[in-house]
Amino acid sequence: MSELLLGLAIEAQYICTAALISICALLSAHIYLTRVRKPRGADAVSSDSPGTEVKEEQEPLTAGKLNDGAQTDASPESATVRGRYDKSFTAKLIQASDAVKEYYADLANEFLTYGKVRNRVSWAYSAFYAGRKTLSRFSIRGKTLYLYLALDPRNFVGSKFFFRDESAVRRYEKVPFRLKVRSRRGVKLAKELTEILMRNSGLIRSDRNETVRPSDYPYDTVKNLLKRGLIRLKTADVRAADADRLIWEDFGRRVQVTAGEARSLISDEAAVSLLDEEEESVLPGPKAVVNIDTLSRNYQANDTVTLESLKAKKLVARSVNHVKVLARGSLDKPLTVKMPEFSADAVKMIALTGGRAVRLKTKGR
Repeated sequence: MSELLLGLAIEAQYICTAALISICALLSAHIYLTRVRKPRGADAVSSDSPGTEVKEEQEPLTAGKLNDGAQTDASPESATVRGRYDKSFTAKLIQASDAVKEYYADLANEFLTYGKVRNRVSWAYSAFYAGRKTLSRFSIRGKTLYLYLALDPRNFVGSKFFFRDESAVRRYEKVPFRLKVRSRRGVKLAKELTEILMRNSGLIRSDRNETVRPSDYPYDTVKNLLKRGLIRLKTADVRAADADRLIWEDFGRRVQVTAGEARSLISDEAAVSLLDEEEESVLPGPKAVVNIDTLSRNYQANDTVTLESLKAKKLVARSVNHVKVLARGSLDKPLTVKMPEFSADAVKMIALTGGRAVRLKTKGR
């Protein structure tokens, strides 16, 4: 009996020793695979968990990169850029809405109907003079046209005009009366103030035919405006940007991004620089919207989304001619999306996942 027990004990020892050796071998293999031969992307969080954002180990997407392969000294293709665009007044007007262009042209022509008034457009302003006297300045901030007049704000306290006194700002000492022009009513009020200013300045109307037209400022891309010298590229070593300047954000390409994340990662102004443009006949007529998450579900990575493909997949009606892409949900693949219209957040989502947003424009518009 004792010999049988002894034999069983020896056999059990052999089994334990073999098991221990196997465990050590497995542990060594695990350490080797995770530390010595760690696969690409091993630092990323698993994408199996719903809503988890995963970063790829690849070259960061360059904000503001020129998509035709051209480069500037400040934005090589191999680097993520942090800098700013310094836009001239002319560049801002070119990229402004049709309404802003109409407001500016209307008011500029109002000044030019007075004798001896001359216009000079500098980098930051469009100014109107009578001899050496500065009568007014126009600037554009964001989507708004601002008019500065050589009027004493104190004379208009309690009036129907909504204005701001900029007397304390040195660069506006000569034109301290600031008015926002955001509607046709704003244009009307600006003309009333212009008439008061001209009367105070002893200027009378003339029969001059000099006119400014909105069509003088057709839309152009950031890339082309850089080439034309109407936008300057500033690197990050200059002073902090003011409200007129566009910041380039640092961001890396992502495997998946939500609309909320895209909104927080890139500004609306920077999204404009991420849009490519192509000329293509865009027909008038029925319009529709399509959301980013719909594209994500119905297209494969690196597909090109066109109006024809949307119709083929029955994502829009056959009668639709114009589609706007909106941000919703999440995008988990790079896509090239060619449409006439995008929301800013949709452009951000496409760019962050390594795709291209291409705005289609009818030739000549």
